[in-house]
Amino acid sequence: MISSARALMEQLLDYAGLFPPAALPLEQAIRNYAAYRDGRDAWMLGRFIIPSAQLEKLSPYMPMFSGDRPLLLSVLGTRSRDAEECLQLLDDTLRQTEAFRGKHGSSVNIDVLELPLPPSDADRRLLDEIAAGASEHGLRLFFEWTFPLNGDWGNRIEEALDAVKYCASHGGMQPGVKLRTGGITSDAFPSPEQVAAVLVGCRDRQLALKFTAGLHHPVRMYREEVKTEMHGFLNVFVAGMLAHVYKLDRDKTAEILADKDPDSFVFLPDALGWRTLTVSADEVRRLRNLALCSYGSCSFDEPRDELRELKSIA
Repeated sequence: MISSARALMEQLLDYAGLFPPAALPLEQAIRNYAAYRDGRDAWMLGRFIIPSAQLEKLSPYMPMFSGDRPLLLSVLGTRSRDAEECLQLLDDTLRQTEAFRGKHGSSVNIDVLELPLPPSDADRRLLDEIAAGASEHGLRLFFEWTFPLNGDWGNRIEEALDAVKYCASHGGMQPGVKLRTGGITSDAFPSPEQVAAVLVGCRDRQLALKFTAGLHHPVRMYREEVKTEMHGFLNVFVAGMLAHVYKLDRDKTAEILADKDPDSFVFLPDALGWRTLTVSADEVRRLRNLALCSYGSCSFDEPRDELRELKSIA
């Protein structure tokens, strides 16, 4: 695979086979992950995403992993109704994480926590307590905001990003933001303008982003199974990188996100981009590490295979 594509795809795909629409049984999902890890495209594979409450159920499958080839996990916290319940559930998540680490030692590496927040406005005290707990346990934290995409979403997301930035400024491990880019129904998909608001907002606040849901295909397209246009992972990551490099505003970023023409996305030997705007492979690697980390997908094969079919980059 050419250098620019490899820079984009390296450890890009966190495997979320437990979640819809795949919704696989745990045994099948973890065996799939182990097979991908041992396959020729293992370098594209990131972490296995698992709810904290299911961690112990992984124990029977841990002989597939070792200190030389550990199981890489991103732990997903439980949704909560309010701040009090959120902190109670966080305590459970941290306890379950430490118990699993203690049981399996170097055969497991749990280094990321993805935490859905209560569907309320930003509570800086709550974020500070969560961040302190995650940092104490050596977990890189990504906050997921769960308020609805309609109504006063724009103002609420700006306040939310400000709260994460304020939280990040208190030292320790800097929290990031997790953006849900789809689901199994049309109302779960944010618009290009909404995704652009988060990409630009996180860039301006120097917050890292990861994504989940709806990014099975490289380029934006209409899909009958959800009766709406699904975001493309090329659109999202290329738009985010170009927004960083060229200081793009929301409108230009949204234009890239909305583009359904595969020919608009360019892979050169040592750069990638959109139309005439390009990012070097070295800059792609830097931004992947610092700003645009990965995305969760219930399929590993689909995005990988479709990208290869779409672009001659293998």
